[in-house]
Amino acid sequence: MRSEPPTGDELNRMLVSMKQQVLEQAAKEPAPAARGRSIHRGLALGLGVTLFLGVGATAAYAITVAASQDPVAAPPSQTFTPPASPTPEPTPSATPAPPEFEVEPGQPASRYGLDCDTLVDPALINALFPVSVAPADPIVTASGVGISIPRRTSIMSIGGTVCEWSNGVASNDQYGVSPEHVGVTISVTPRPAVGWSPRTDGMLDLDRWSPDCGVDTGSCFASAGVNDAWVTIETVGATTAAMDLARWHLLRDSVIDTVAAAGPAAPPSFVERSEASHVGVCESLLPLESVRSTTARPDVLPGSPSGGGWSDWAEAASIAGNLWCAWSGEEDMNSAATLSWIRDGRWAFTRMLEAQVGMPVEIAGLPSAEPAIARCYEFGDGSICAVDLMIGDDWFNVSARTEATAVALAEDILQRSAE
Repeated sequence: MRSEPPTGDELNRMLVSMKQQVLEQAAKEPAPAARGRSIHRGLALGLGVTLFLGVGATAAYAITVAASQDPVAAPPSQTFTPPASPTPEPTPSATPAPPEFEVEPGQPASRYGLDCDTLVDPALINALFPVSVAPADPIVTASGVGISIPRRTSIMSIGGTVCEWSNGVASNDQYGVSPEHVGVTISVTPRPAVGWSPRTDGMLDLDRWSPDCGVDTGSCFASAGVNDAWVTIETVGATTAAMDLARWHLLRDSVIDTVAAAGPAAPPSFVERSEASHVGVCESLLPLESVRSTTARPDVLPGSPSGGGWSDWAEAASIAGNLWCAWSGEEDMNSAATLSWIRDGRWAFTRMLEAQVGMPVEIAGLPSAEPAIARCYEFGDGSICAVDLMIGDDWFNVSARTEATAVALAEDILQRSAE
């Protein structure tokens, strides 16, 4: 097995060949028996969420978790009345071309009935940027950088909406913003039945709609509550004209109006897991002794929840039970191994493959119709590699300091899932 992934034309040829082989094999063989089953569903434990940031991640937010959290009654709906001042009419634009990506079967439908074609007038978006932007798949964009599952995937997994308009350059804010990336991302996260977590409650004051902008980077970010939704808007690479906030306000007010008219959210079609603890789940999927043996690190321990901020994607991950597990040494805080997943995430895994990143790898025990890829990320004087694969209906991402170690850990998880 080669230690470094191919690049350029060689990588594209390899991935195209891999996809063709997978499709041909899938046509010849019955679907794997495990596909219709989530390995998590047998767990009696309730789930919460924690994030132990992996090596190289320069996250704007980090997840923290309370080991237990008392359920709270859903707070009264917050309402927002747009300002009475007249809103300038944007210049009409041509009907935008439909996105090149297709929503995969299995992605939860928007609980607000929203879609990216009608969420906001494209003229308001293009007015912010010096170059043309077009609809783009946020999963593909974020998958082009780094080795992790794109964080906003959890918002979509609970019936939220994430829309991106960009110039198509790969970018993942978990690893820093790509300087060539230009675009805007809008996220709409529905409130769980038990109410927002305590950390979220304090972030939904409507006064927060005044964006935090960086003139040097052309970036603006704002988030607040609109009825029962948490809405965030982020631009990168905006023009100087956008920095006077006039064009930003047009975009913001339009999004608020659309979301307010669409709510409240429809009931969830999945089991919400907001109040639970993740303790024990990581151990059941990948026991500590297995991690120590495979990584040759007898000193590692399960990672403690990291301090830091909170975000809409962190709240969504908590609701969905899409967790992060990490193991590291007491002196070496760089993770020896990490594990994360998206429940019922085949739709997202398939879209990640469209980014054409990484290289195919063989995982012992994985059905031949199921692809698996390895991705490596270099930082400073080291690197970290991850393997992405489907186990049952769930997308798993397991990382370690070398590709061979990540493959071995993935095989361990796969074997345990079949027991």
